[in-house]
Amino acid sequence: MATLARTTASYRLFWRTFAEWRTQDAPVLIYMVKAAFAGLLALSVSMILNLPDPRTAIFTSFIVMQPQSGLVFSKSYYRILGTVAGVAVSLALMGMFAQEREWFIALFALWIAITTAAGLKYRNFQSYGFVLAGYTVCIVALPVIEMPLQVFEIATSRFSEVLVGIMCATLISDLIFPRHLSDSLLAAERERFGGVLKSLSNPNALYCGEAATGRFASGVVGLNATQVNTAFEGKNDRRMRQLYQHLNMSYMNLSTTYHSLRTLLSRHSGSDAFAEGIGRVYVPVAAALAELPQMALESEELAAAVETLEALKRSQEGLIETQRETMDAGELERFDAATHLLRRLLSELHHYCVTYLSLLRHRRFGDSSEELSRSVRFKSHTDPLLVALAALRGASVLLAGMALWILSGWALAPQSIMLSVVITLLIATLPNPLDTVINFFKGGIAAIAFAALYDFYLIPRFASDLFSLCLILFPLLAMLAWWTTRPKWGGFSLGFIFMFMYQTALDPHYKMTATFFLENALANLIGIILAGSAYYLINFWSLAWTQRRVASALRRQIVLLCDAELSAQRSTLESTARDMVQQFSTHGRLNERSATRMFEWLLSTLEIGRAVIAIRRQLERGKVPHESERRALGALREYFSAASEAEYTVLTRRLDVALHELHEVLQGEMASERLRRLRDELSLIRILVSEKEALPILKES
Repeated sequence: MATLARTTASYRLFWRTFAEWRTQDAPVLIYMVKAAFAGLLALSVSMILNLPDPRTAIFTSFIVMQPQSGLVFSKSYYRILGTVAGVAVSLALMGMFAQEREWFIALFALWIAITTAAGLKYRNFQSYGFVLAGYTVCIVALPVIEMPLQVFEIATSRFSEVLVGIMCATLISDLIFPRHLSDSLLAAERERFGGVLKSLSNPNALYCGEAATGRFASGVVGLNATQVNTAFEGKNDRRMRQLYQHLNMSYMNLSTTYHSLRTLLSRHSGSDAFAEGIGRVYVPVAAALAELPQMALESEELAAAVETLEALKRSQEGLIETQRETMDAGELERFDAATHLLRRLLSELHHYCVTYLSLLRHRRFGDSSEELSRSVRFKSHTDPLLVALAALRGASVLLAGMALWILSGWALAPQSIMLSVVITLLIATLPNPLDTVINFFKGGIAAIAFAALYDFYLIPRFASDLFSLCLILFPLLAMLAWWTTRPKWGGFSLGFIFMFMYQTALDPHYKMTATFFLENALANLIGIILAGSAYYLINFWSLAWTQRRVASALRRQIVLLCDAELSAQRSTLESTARDMVQQFSTHGRLNERSATRMFEWLLSTLEIGRAVIAIRRQLERGKVPHESERRALGALREYFSAASEAEYTVLTRRLDVALHELHEVLQGEMASERLRRLRDELSLIRILVSEKEALPILKES
């Protein structure tokens, strides 16, 4: 009996281990094989077609290859557009200004500046398309600048090699163990839904726990980027993409309310009566949520959860009013603000579950006749000064390289210029560009050693034909594919891929000498150093500068909402602010303290901005003038415009007057739900502005 029990336990352990390997390790192994095979297929096709530079084809297939098919299609699409634009500009520049050195360099630098700026401003693979359009001009025009009649031949060869690489990557990705982006996106949504219920079902998490900081923005921004690329897969129709957008916005609103409630309770939990009152209100909510299925794999389970939430929302109103009567006068403002957030939390959780249920039902039954009430879009925001400085850096690198070429007359200077421009454009769109440049240089140094091994030992000795060449390249390409799946190896693997492809003799006919190898390696390293120097010299990511720009942009959001049309949506505020903070967080040199501070600024901005939208809509719907509330909003606008002590005093006084008038009205016969909402929104703003250190206000030193 004991032997049977041990055998059963071992059997279950084996299958759990196998299931874990199948879901976590096997996809990586499959991707390694697919990426290496796609690269070798591109190399083989290029050599069979006798294209001049098969390295471009294998490099292209490796760059566009992604774990999911949707990402491959999306990146390939924008790579084709970028290549076409770059080739067209190359032909235009060479055709009109090949004999005019000054005009050629000036317009070339202008084009690099434009594509660098666009690459930073746009997101996802749209950014990659602009980057490619920029450095394609270097690849096509610079090698033949002294022989302009050959530019058309170089352009057609470049486009053919890129097209071969793209076709091989998309073919292998979609035919061999395809992984669809829509399936990965649904799995991520299920995991996120489970995380939401797990957090909300723990009442202690409201008073303690780790701050969200970077994850608060990155989770939403990352899933939005993934969702955008599902448009290139046939499994996701237009309504499915709309549902994903609504679900992402619902989660965004829910997470803001949850973290705002946590922040409010952690700052004002000193009063026993306040903490106990909120605890009595929330404990039944946590208990009900703990009984819900936390993965909700089926639509029936989620439908039951929606019904539970509807009943829970109705039952909470009476409990909140009962606890409010036990509060002291000094605790009422905080209690009203906290319960307002709690009501909103339940409403947004209900809306999140309803949207999730619609997505599951549409995915299962495919009913696309129902239209959504309104469309939502994730709006990005990029600091214009960042864009301008990135453009300056891209143009400066090109101009410095051209000056070096003109002054020295070095034959391999175009190689250095090309690589420096490629790195400058490409790394500008990646997180932590300074660290990425350093890791890129390390990867390039390592690649030179491997390229020497292949050029002077493996290829001459063992590559007697195309098949044997593919055999000796396969292990290295598989290792490179594995590196690309590890985020910490991103810069290193990118540098290794670039340098290895440029240094290795992957030509239709073997030709390599030690002198050419060393000169080419030196030219490439100088290009990397030139690009890295530009990042160090034109470095705008200092801590103080980052904080000042973020604070200014967040204050501007509040000022605009006080003046904007009432059609302004909360989703626009949320997505714009989160995207901006996410960009600064990934590029700036932020320590833990500054990241936490920026997170507090973001929360206060989102809550104040949302309250402004709600108050303005309530005032427009009412028939009473409500001059005190309008004056309070005007004072709020002036304070975040000027950020002076005098304006702060005016703001607090006008908020107190408006709240006092509302309290008096609510105690009389004119009490209404609309006035109660006005009171709750103003109470929340009053509490938020009382915490001055959490507002995006920085005094100039």
